[in-house]
Amino acid sequence: MADLIRINRENRHAQKLPQDLLQRQARKTLQRRVMEMRNAGMTDEQINARSRILQNDAIQSTASALKEHFVLQKIAEMEKLEIEDADIDKEIEEIADRTGETPRKVKARMEKDDLIEALATELLERKALDLVLGEATYDDYEMNPSESDESASSTEASAVVDDAEKPEVTEAEKETKEEEKTAGD
Repeated sequence: MADLIRINRENRHAQKLPQDLLQRQARKTLQRRVMEMRNAGMTDEQINARSRILQNDAIQSTASALKEHFVLQKIAEMEKLEIEDADIDKEIEEIADRTGETPRKVKARMEKDDLIEALATELLERKALDLVLGEATYDDYEMNPSESDESASSTEASAVVDDAEKPEVTEAEKETKEEEKTAGD
């Protein structure tokens, strides 16, 4: 887990992503979202209205997604996580169940749209995230009434790292605060 914290710290320092990569991924993200809207039965007019909104924040959301992708890929690499053909077939069957199509039709469409590799990447990232969440511990804390104007709940769950790794998290928090303080000057 200490390695995961180090990866996150390194990723935070590597804020710059190549602009050509951001632009290319933002276009792909926008195309995928448009395809999803069409599949949901939206008209071209509705899609055009929403695609303009999506274009405005595509770069920011893509940058965040790319950073997340790189961290999860590194975790998968370090933990030697892999995706088998059976994993892909199982996910295609689940998609088919949700959409009411046959698995064969879903797979054919995904192959036609060149999305099988993207599905495998998504499954690998999901495995990496499940690993991280599986090792996290959660504690309940009481909230002060002033901290929660909208929430009626008196507790909140927050993830904390195992006791052995708390000093590293504390160091990471200190670095973040120092960076924010320096950036604010």
